[in-house]
Amino acid sequence: MYDSLVFYTFIALILFFSCLELYKIKVRKIGHIIEVCSSDNGVEHLFRSRFKVRLTNGQIVEAEAERCTMCIGQFKIGDEVKLIQSGNDRFVIHLPVMSFKKKTCNIAGNTVTQKS
Repeated sequence: MYDSLVFYTFIALILFFSCLELYKIKVRKIGHIIEVCSSDNGVEHLFRSRFKVRLTNGQIVEAEAERCTMCIGQFKIGDEVKLIQSGNDRFVIHLPVMSFKKKTCNIAGNTVTQKS
């Protein structure tokens, strides 16, 4: 009885997180970092960083990334990022679960190759 409960809970969690990743893939927006915004308040910068990102449609939006996302992603100007819209005007940089491809982008004449 206990073993089957653990098994079905495990299957339900796998399905839930798989559906969540598929939803994120569906609603994400792709853009390139054009500016790293400095924080006026030093404490805020310890927890999250702000970026200006040019979306593929040309719109420039402000996005946020948590410090752990910053460390894992090692973002710099010119990097291609995936954004998830959270709320009306808030965008959050999203790290995919797995990434295998190398992508090249051209920002202001500089070609940047990165693993994404």
